[in-house]
Amino acid sequence: MSEPFSLLRRLYKVSLLSSPFLPFLVHAQEVSFYENPIKYTGGDGQVIRNIPQFLLAMVDLAFLVIMPIIVIFIVYSGFLFLTAGDNEAKITTAKKTFMWACIGAAVALGAKVMEKAIEATILEIGA
Repeated sequence: MSEPFSLLRRLYKVSLLSSPFLPFLVHAQEVSFYENPIKYTGGDGQVIRNIPQFLLAMVDLAFLVIMPIIVIFIVYSGFLFLTAGDNEAKITTAKKTFMWACIGAAVALGAKVMEKAIEATILEIGA
């Protein structure tokens, strides 16, 4: 039992002895003059500088992610229709898949329309 404690004591002594020299070794708070190379510009071509622009950019990102997923589900529902044959349960599943894919597309497009309306209102008020 004394061996782990002796290791901890040695570690403690080393940390106490080296702590006065730590500011000379660490320069993490220097001022950097490098710009961030990753810049996202919104739909109007401006760099994001405030929270409303950030939220609009998040809606754009969600739209870019959701639309390919919707296309995949529409293609999948078509595959289900083709493979269903005369099986009514599979046809019902294909219809439900297509219906929910269309509802998802409508919600995504509605969010995009609302985003553009809110953006126009904000720009009109701010101008």
